[in-house]
Amino acid sequence: MKSYMRVLLVAAFALMLGAFAQKDIVIGYSISTLNNAFFVGMTKGVKNGAEKYGVKLIIVNANGDSAKQAADVEDLITKKVSAIIINPRDAEAIAPAVKKALAAGIPVFALDRGVTGVEVTSFLETDNVAMGRLAADLIAKAMKAKYGEVKGNVIELVGLVGTTAARDRGKGFHEQMKKYPGLKIVASQPADFNQEKAYTVTTNLVLAHPNVDAIYGHNDDNTVGAARALKAMGKLKKVGEPGHIYIVGIDGIKQALDLIRQGYIDCTISQEPVMMGEKAVGFAVDYLNGKEIPKHFYTPFTPVTKDNVDKRSNWAE
Repeated sequence: MKSYMRVLLVAAFALMLGAFAQKDIVIGYSISTLNNAFFVGMTKGVKNGAEKYGVKLIIVNANGDSAKQAADVEDLITKKVSAIIINPRDAEAIAPAVKKALAAGIPVFALDRGVTGVEVTSFLETDNVAMGRLAADLIAKAMKAKYGEVKGNVIELVGLVGTTAARDRGKGFHEQMKKYPGLKIVASQPADFNQEKAYTVTTNLVLAHPNVDAIYGHNDDNTVGAARALKAMGKLKKVGEPGHIYIVGIDGIKQALDLIRQGYIDCTISQEPVMMGEKAVGFAVDYLNGKEIPKHFYTPFTPVTKDNVDKRSNWAE
């Protein structure tokens, strides 16, 4: 009996030590911008994770400024945070600051976007190359239904140049498009993951290429901006109507889901930003507690169309 009680006391003491250690964990979270619904969802996940695991959280917002993000990270190093979770504004520009954090013994967890030339502690993302390939396949399928063969003119609205997400979504798309020689990319131009820029870029590109059949946006802000531009030009037609331009984006934000319900956007390849953010915190806590974590982790993605949009939970709400 005494031996049993001793085991219980040791176990209880170990739990107390663990709880105390966990309470002392401070995670610095550097987000590239909150002017994007996807990153709002991701930040929600990080906050959920901090609450779930009982750790302190310091949030810094780069507001789309690479220099500010580097300064923010250096400030987190000075504050001696236990770990840093970062969503880079620019994969190359942030590299020196991330190297400093790692050199200071602070583990770094890259979220959604990687860091060029730096082996971070762990990188959590969706498989952006695979999503780019899927976008090409979806366009090919739609054009086959439209023309009876895979042919057509395609505009690509590129994401923010300098991010690994834009690079990989473009890479997968272009690799897969080579399998469809009848499909022609008539224009490919950065829209920076930004609705207003996408509106302007789409307007100019459609004026230059009025016979466009499909638009691929590297994210939903690009495609929502494109839909707005087409509406202003009198070219936004519903799915199935003559003159409809097939539109596919990535993320699964509320505006894109609403436009799918209304019949104007065909598909969004939806990610799981809340899950991604929460898992990043979980990985940081596990790593700090000496547990093994994956170096590279992919969260799932799902194509959302009018057939399953009402079954899709909206993580942005």
